Amino acid sequence: MHKLTIHPSGLLKEENPLFNTAVLMAATLVVYLVSSLLQEPGHLALFWPQNALMVGVVLRFPFLNRPRYYFSCLFSVLLCNIAIGHNNIGALLIILSNVAFICILTNAILYERKLPTDPLKINVLRLYSYCLITALISSLLGSYGYNLVSGKPYETIYPVWFSEQFSTSVLILPFVLTWTGSLLPKSFNFRQTMPAVVLALSLTASSQSGGIGSLAVTLPALIWCAISYSLPVTCLLTQLTGITEVLMVDAHWMYSSFEGHVTQIVSARMGIASIAISPVIVAVSVQAINTLVKQLSARANYDFLTRVHSRFGLYEKLRIQNEKAGNTALNVLLLDIDHFKTINDTHGHDCGDSVLTEFARRVKEVVGEEGIVARMGGEEFAVVMPNACGDNGYRLAEEIRAEIEQMEVQWGSDTLSLTVSIGLSHGQAARRQLVDAFDKLLSEADRYLYQSKRAGRNRTCSAASIMEKYLEPSAI
Repeated sequence: MHKLTIHPSGLLKEENPLFNTAVLMAATLVVYLVSSLLQEPGHLALFWPQNALMVGVVLRFPFLNRPRYYFSCLFSVLLCNIAIGHNNIGALLIILSNVAFICILTNAILYERKLPTDPLKINVLRLYSYCLITALISSLLGSYGYNLVSGKPYETIYPVWFSEQFSTSVLILPFVLTWTGSLLPKSFNFRQTMPAVVLALSLTASSQSGGIGSLAVTLPALIWCAISYSLPVTCLLTQLTGITEVLMVDAHWMYSSFEGHVTQIVSARMGIASIAISPVIVAVSVQAINTLVKQLSARANYDFLTRVHSRFGLYEKLRIQNEKAGNTALNVLLLDIDHFKTINDTHGHDCGDSVLTEFARRVKEVVGEEGIVARMGGEEFAVVMPNACGDNGYRLAEEIRAEIEQMEVQWGSDTLSLTVSIGLSHGQAARRQLVDAFDKLLSEADRYLYQSKRAGRNRTCSAASIMEKYLEPSAI
C-alpha cells in the first residue's frame, strides 16, 4: 500500500521557542473560537475541527510535540473558557479530552517515522485506524465531561462524541498534512473542471434523495477527482464533500432529539469517514504511480553514467518535437573519442567511465541550449541542432573539438589527454518528418565520422560546401 508523505513546514523554527509558543497559543484560540461558532448552544458539536487541525499543525512542525507546547494549548483554552464562564469540572474534562486527542494521535502518527531526519510517511489505512483508536480513547473523558455539564445519559453521549471526533479527523487531516501552499494547476482547460462539476451534482443529488445510503452517491465522482487531480486537491474536495454530508446528517437528526437517532447518526458519520478515505487512497496510489513512471522514464531517457540523453531518450525528445515542429533545418554531429579502447586497456574500465563522464560534461557545457546531447553507445555521442544552418553546426563542432583537445583527466598519478573525431551532416526536415530526417542525417554523419578517423582523427568532416568556408588549417 502506498503511503501519504507529510512534509514538515519551515514557517516556524525550533530555535525560537517563545515565538513558537505565542503563535501556537494564538492559533489554538482562533481555531477554538471558530469551532465554538459551529456548535449550537445546548447541543453536542456537529463538527469540531479544532483537534484535527492542531494535530496537523504539530505534525507539520514536529518539534512542537513537547509537553510545554501542549500545556500552552491547554492554558489558552482554559483562559477562553473562564472568560465565557465555563469554569466547572465538566468543562475542564472536555478540554483535557481534546488535548489528549491531539497528543495521542500526534504521537501515534509520529511513531511511523524511523529516523528524525526522514520525511514522515504513513499508510492511509493506518491513519484511519489511528484516528479511530484515538477517538475511542479520548471520547471516554470528553463524554463524561459533557455528561456532567448537560445531565444527558453517558451511553447516549459517547457514541455521538466518538463518531464526531473520528469522522472529523479523517476528513480534515489528509488535506492539512498534504497541502503545500498551491492548488492551481500550471495549465487550465474546461475539461479539467468536469470531475468537480460531477461531484457538485452528485452532492446535490445526495442532499435531495435523503437516507444514509444516499451518502455514497458522491463516491464515483470523488474517485474520478482522485484520478484527475493532485493529492491535495483531492483531499480538499473530499473534505468539503464529507463536511457537507456530516452537516446534512446532523441537521436531519440532531435537532429533533439525538437521543432517539444515535444509531443513525453514528452509522452515517462512520459511513462518511469510510467513503472519504477511499478517494485519498486512490489519489495516493495515483501519485505514487506517476512518480514511478517519471523515474522509469528518466532512467530510460538518460544515460546513467554520463547524465546526457540515452539513444532512446534522444528519439523520444525528437518525437515530442516532431509533433510541434514545422519544416526545420537540422544538424547532426556524431562524436567519437579517439583511442578510447587504449584508455580502457591501459587504465581500466573505471578510468574509462571517468573519462566518459568528464567528456559528456564538457560537451554539454559547449553545446548549452544550442542542441541536444546524447550518448549513442560506448564512446560515441551525438549532438542534434534543430533550426540551425550547416555553418552553425560546423562552428559548434569545432568548438567541441577544440575544448576536448585542451581537456585533461587526472587518474591517479597519470594525466590523460583526449581528442575527438566528429562527423557533421546537415539537411532539412519536413513537417512531422523530424525523426525520419534525423535517421538519414545520422547515417550520413557516421560516414563523415569515418572520414575523420581515416584522415588522422581529431578533426571534423562534413560536406565540402560547409568545410570549404570554415575549414581551419589546424584541421588539415
